[in-house]
Amino acid sequence: MTQSLVSIIIRTKNEEAWIGRTLSAIETQTYQNREVIVVDTGSTDRTLEIAKKFPCQMISHEVSPYRPGQALNAGIRASQGSFLVLLSAHAVPADSTWLEQLVTTLSQDNQIAGVYGRQLPLPESSPFDKRDLLITFGPEKKIQRKDNFFHNANSIIRRGVWEHTPFDETATNIEDRLWTKAVQERGFAVVYEPEACVYHHHGIHQYGNVGRCETTVRILEQLEPSSVSSQEVDRQLAWDGAQQILTILPLSDEDTELLLETPYGSDQSFLDHVLGEIARATLVRRVVVASKHPVALERARLHGFKTFFYLTPMFNGPTASLEEVLQTTLAQEEVSCGFTPSHVLFFKGTHVFRTAELIDALIKKSLIEKEDSVFVAKKEYRAVWALEDGIFARKDSGFVKHAQKDPLWMGYTGLGCITKTTFIHAGARLGESVAVVQLDHALSLLDIQEDTQREMAKHLFFKRHEIGL
Repeated sequence: MTQSLVSIIIRTKNEEAWIGRTLSAIETQTYQNREVIVVDTGSTDRTLEIAKKFPCQMISHEVSPYRPGQALNAGIRASQGSFLVLLSAHAVPADSTWLEQLVTTLSQDNQIAGVYGRQLPLPESSPFDKRDLLITFGPEKKIQRKDNFFHNANSIIRRGVWEHTPFDETATNIEDRLWTKAVQERGFAVVYEPEACVYHHHGIHQYGNVGRCETTVRILEQLEPSSVSSQEVDRQLAWDGAQQILTILPLSDEDTELLLETPYGSDQSFLDHVLGEIARATLVRRVVVASKHPVALERARLHGFKTFFYLTPMFNGPTASLEEVLQTTLAQEEVSCGFTPSHVLFFKGTHVFRTAELIDALIKKSLIEKEDSVFVAKKEYRAVWALEDGIFARKDSGFVKHAQKDPLWMGYTGLGCITKTTFIHAGARLGESVAVVQLDHALSLLDIQEDTQREMAKHLFFKRHEIGL
């Protein structure tokens, strides 16, 4: 049977964290006769750069004030399909049959004007968002002839119906419900199809009471645990997002010589352990070890990592520039592979007790948050002063109980830091906005560059499994 052409309309504005994953999921769909139209409404991040790597048409619709109906109509006018899929850039199809499910349901009856699909939250979504999505998008299919609820984050409509009833271009929101009401008045129905499912980080309602919300979520999770808490959903966090992260481990000659030491009672060097933990992290996809030390490069290749022979006077000694190493290694990887990552994850090699679990936690956090950088940090409740104009000024909130005190957060980017590629290209290791992953184990802070800490690490290394490292 000949497949009708389906046009997928995606509106974007600063969606670099999601657009690659969404477009990758579209490419895996079993329904093949499709085109993708990206309607960008003024992105200033890497959204368009990422979208250009996929087969799609891009149009600009930067209009102020923004009206969702205008953007949708502009995308549809640029399309050719008889069926029109409306998809949010941050709504990622859950499986390869998502598009086929939408088309099949819409094709069942000419009196169906549109179909909208299920939206599931991610494990990291807020309790409010989990509650909203689970309450709104249940497991049972519905035919709606009077109920005008419809959601354009994951939907499909008939072109012929749209030509008679386009989206309202004056509405600031709920343009989907206004459209549904209008087509229902013409005798059409809309259908909710739970089998056409996407993962959606955001909710759809306004926030309310926190305690009541969390209680509701717990009940919903018990009623249908596969929706939120299953390992399968958790694995969806990886999608193709992890493919967009480049991991760089810079190793100077001095650091490598320290890492090649074999701790007391062990048959493994510090270096092999550090490389092994990176390899054990389930979300690490692309790794480049940047060094000019031949043993470091050899060991990296044995672990299946790419290597970059980094030779510059700045790479060794007290004036070494991490920013330069990251910038140059990133540029080399882009040229050699034609691959532009969304983020760069980097480590300081001499933190030898960094765990694979901590690395995965960093990656998960970066896949969820929109901040420019995510790094490891430790809560600090102790008294802290800073010297300002020759006078010590207190920076903590005073001598009060921990429960009443706002902590300071001490950053340890050497343990792990992920930053958007834009800032790495600009020669910075951190962006303008940050999020943190809390330190999982205090001994992870040990740095064998320090003599005392190196001796401690040697003694602890053999017993690392007994002490939870």
